[in-house]
Amino acid sequence: MVLRYVKGLNPQAVADQIAISLRHYYRVHKAAIEDVAGILWERFVVQQPVPEEEEADQGAGERSSLNRLELLRLEAARLTQADRYTRIGDVIDGVFSLLREILYQRRLDFQATLPQSLPDVSIDQNLLRQMLLGMLGYLIKHAEGAAILLTVQGEGVEVLLSLQVEPSKAVQAAAPDEVEERLSVLGEMATLTGAHILPTYAGQSIVGFDVQLPTAERTVLAVDDNEDMLELIRDYLSPHGYRVVSAQTAEEALDKASQFQPYAITLDLMMPAQDGWEVLQALLNQPDTCHIPVIVCSVLKQKDLALSLGATAFVEKPVTEQALLSTLEALEKV
Repeated sequence: MVLRYVKGLNPQAVADQIAISLRHYYRVHKAAIEDVAGILWERFVVQQPVPEEEEADQGAGERSSLNRLELLRLEAARLTQADRYTRIGDVIDGVFSLLREILYQRRLDFQATLPQSLPDVSIDQNLLRQMLLGMLGYLIKHAEGAAILLTVQGEGVEVLLSLQVEPSKAVQAAAPDEVEERLSVLGEMATLTGAHILPTYAGQSIVGFDVQLPTAERTVLAVDDNEDMLELIRDYLSPHGYRVVSAQTAEEALDKASQFQPYAITLDLMMPAQDGWEVLQALLNQPDTCHIPVIVCSVLKQKDLALSLGATAFVEKPVTEQALLSTLEALEKV
């Protein structure tokens, strides 16, 4: 283990140095990984608080510990995705709750029209919230006794969000300096997010804003040396809006993980040269890939070990479409 992971020797070099065959090396390596995982697992279980209802059922202790670890992994993944993908409806609800009182004081009616199915956008949630507050704050300040209409629609690779005051004559003109400053701040936030903000005018007054937001494209990197398996994953996920990128070697997997920054990675364990365990550790140890959720897909019944070593989830082969989709959806629904 020291030769492999501290000194960074490849498997053949380790086998040569301790005078064993490469096949023997892999057997010893697997046993060593399981021993280390066992130690870490024992420490994890000891540190976890046991709910009162579980104290009466000691037979379920091992299963509940595993469930807690799964939930922790998925929760961590969900928090990571929150910085990359945002549900517009959730942000609008939060902004409306915050501004409810001032809308009432200004005698403004707020009406939001959102379709039932709306794609997420690839914008940091806090930045989108600040943009909405900035636009609404301006309109609220200069309008009274009217309605602010918010509409959202998905169109291709963009989501179009519109804020308009009706009737437009209810909006009072602002000082040129204030308008310039507000548009400058909104423009800077839009630049950070890849969005575009266009004010709408009635005469000299800004009476609304149109915002173009980039739609989130969820890329899944499928890592497997079996081409049929890669094609199967693509067939499962493509109809559901996922873009599937494939890799058949460890080196290719690490390169594409850094390049594409995928939404998630599906990882086979049994691959030539470098196995999936090594790929998993390499992904977790690199700053630009450690945040990416890794779903181990294998015929090996190693769920406990995979989770202990940092995998987000485990799907046993043969992989079904429902199992894979449910696991991916759980990354944002925990």
